[in-house]
Amino acid sequence: MLIGHALSRFRLREFNRNVRLFFAFGTSINAGMALFSLLYNLYLLRLSYQEDFIGQVASMAPLATGLLALPTGILSDRLGRKPFLIASGLLLAISQLGLCLTTAPGALLAFSFVGGVAMAFVWVNHVPFLSDNAHPARRAEALAIWSALQIIVRMLLSLIGGFMPGVMGYFLGLSTEAPAPFRYALFLGAACSLIAVVPLLYASGPARRERAPAPTRSPPGDQPVVAPWRVFAAIAALSGTRGFSMGLTYPFFNVFFEAELGIGPAAIGAIFFLSQLAGLPATFSAPTLVRRFGPTLTILPARTVGGSALGVMGAFISLPLAVPMFLLVRIGEVIDNPSDQHFSTQVLPRHYWARIQGLRVCGFQLLNFLGSLLGGTLILDYGYGAAFGLACASRIASGLIMAAFFGLRPARSLAGGS
Repeated sequence: MLIGHALSRFRLREFNRNVRLFFAFGTSINAGMALFSLLYNLYLLRLSYQEDFIGQVASMAPLATGLLALPTGILSDRLGRKPFLIASGLLLAISQLGLCLTTAPGALLAFSFVGGVAMAFVWVNHVPFLSDNAHPARRAEALAIWSALQIIVRMLLSLIGGFMPGVMGYFLGLSTEAPAPFRYALFLGAACSLIAVVPLLYASGPARRERAPAPTRSPPGDQPVVAPWRVFAAIAALSGTRGFSMGLTYPFFNVFFEAELGIGPAAIGAIFFLSQLAGLPATFSAPTLVRRFGPTLTILPARTVGGSALGVMGAFISLPLAVPMFLLVRIGEVIDNPSDQHFSTQVLPRHYWARIQGLRVCGFQLLNFLGSLLGGTLILDYGYGAAFGLACASRIASGLIMAAFFGLRPARSLAGGS
């Protein structure tokens, strides 16, 4: 009831058909990703793999996404967003099935890489697709709804998914200490990813673009002083440091709760559910915060609070403390993400949108790859305190880079208007 009331604020029916179909795509594909985020690393633990290899598997997806983000952005400007989004669902389903059907280390790394290719197609194209199809006055709302859908779907799937291995184990006559109950639960995630393709088949071809307003002359004092390549470099830097923080922590949260704090899949699912529930109001408030305070004064505090919470989680290994800190991490992230996405469409004109999104994804994912590789090694050698502490510093540094380059009150466009 609360979720329905919150979504009704955004008047979903007033968005055009392409936007609504994209939301249906997002619902299904996020369901598949949610199950894998919750259960897959726990499945690897039951295959007797440790954090170092778990980090390697987790690193392959951001490596692929980072390598393909820029070419995907350039090609999608020419070919349209729809082919890449359809391919994302197909490739993600193939990747997820492969991750469940093989246990060989090399094959697991390869299928994880294929999943990263799928994610490149999604993360590079979702902001341009929504920005192209939503009315300019409602772009921020469309991006906020996309983030809200991720939260709602992941929230529900976290709660349900935590019990799935137990249910599968009951029917299979196996304990949840065995890998098979997890494998069969993960098959449902792969099915959700495949189903995501269906709504996009009914979307219109090339995304409809709003007619660009007639160019206007700016007063001499308002002429842009920052070259686009410098904006690109700044966006890549602040996205990269944030991605490094995510790589150090995100693949290991469920392993942290089970291996370090000793709780099972159902309890982990409940904690993930609570983190999504706590973040839901923050997601809906993100557009309002950006309008009132500006992007920097929204994103900088969110990254500071989230980063500090990561540091506390690593420094004090305690379940009663880890749960509220994990909630704070999630709240900071859900305010940060749509605000950052919308900001990237404001600092440069429309014809740069796919390229800047490709660069954002490239910087984020390549550093995410390095963080995942390093995180597993740090955890085995020095414990979670080292990995989470470094993630804390990187997350806060990301916000400081934004404040240093763009200022606390960034101009609407740093390259001549949009």
